Amino acid sequence: MITSDADLAAACGRWSAAGVIGVDTEFFRERTYYPLPALVQVADRDGVVLVDPLGISDFTPLADLLIAPSVVTLMHACGEDLDVLELLTGALPGRIFDTQLAGAFAGHGFSLSYRGLVDALLDVVLEKGETRSDWLRRPLSPAQLRYAALDVVYLLPMHRRLSRELAALGRAAWLEEELEHQRRARAEDKQPDVAYVKVRRRAGLSPAHHAVLRALSEWRETEARARDIPRRHLLRDEVLIALATEPAPDLASLGTIQGLSERAVARYGQAITACIETARRQGPADPDASVDLRPYAGTFDRLKQIVRRVADTLEVPPELLANRRGLEALLISVLENGGDIPQEFQGWRFDVVTTSLLDCLHASH
Repeated sequence: MITSDADLAAACGRWSAAGVIGVDTEFFRERTYYPLPALVQVADRDGVVLVDPLGISDFTPLADLLIAPSVVTLMHACGEDLDVLELLTGALPGRIFDTQLAGAFAGHGFSLSYRGLVDALLDVVLEKGETRSDWLRRPLSPAQLRYAALDVVYLLPMHRRLSRELAALGRAAWLEEELEHQRRARAEDKQPDVAYVKVRRRAGLSPAHHAVLRALSEWRETEARARDIPRRHLLRDEVLIALATEPAPDLASLGTIQGLSERAVARYGQAITACIETARRQGPADPDASVDLRPYAGTFDRLKQIVRRVADTLEVPPELLANRRGLEALLISVLENGGDIPQEFQGWRFDVVTTSLLDCLHASH
């Protein structure tokens, strides 16, 4: 267990020389927008070290380690862990090997848990243990420490196994491309002006109503970050939808919106009404255009069949090739907008599946 700046700096020197490290984090995120870091686990060939972020004030050595071109960082389903590392260090790993994604490319299933992949690759059954532990409590119990260590100790052997399998299949470059695509997508998704895509049940809104929802979503994202509270604690999605479709909301009528408390109206009412008024005055933009996909139902089914057929041939999950949202974006881009092929269908996917999908779309046009 590392609890001092000096020990962290010394450990980062050793890990830098190792060249390959496994990393996981434990955190708490129930009442805040940003995760509260509770533990960073690091594995190398010599074992596991647990870093207590509550005792560290200088994370510069860890930041330098993560961005070092000579260091590969092994992680499993790295999305939330990247949030924690970025919050602690201000940096993100330059070279990532995500074992969950690599497992999918190697044909072991889509979105397998760490526990499931360890079982599939190494024939080791891990107990669920401390999944819902209070990781901010100190001291950590022996059971917590063991669970945390087990969460990284198998990353290195899984990396060796998956690297061999991907090399044999000729898919190592696919993984690198996909990780780079995810890196770009993550950076774009963090922009407040695209927060509306996270709102459920927005598809049925008119362009004018969607423009208001888009503005409200951006306001909520910015405010939630500034106050460091979860989006749902500020305004729930269903409240955003109700506000976006309200005929003429003012401070008086806000009280009739189901789910919008008096306290929220008192605190945010003026900001909400100003946001709505501005959005209505500006009117809809390109992101607010609604597309009726019902006439393309048959074409969409054929696209899904192509994806399943190619996936079966490659022995990979169809979700790895294209999900519903991606296929809809491709269909709209080609048949409605005549625009560029979405980024996710370029790169390794182009020869594997995109050309067949485009042939289908052009044949149906």
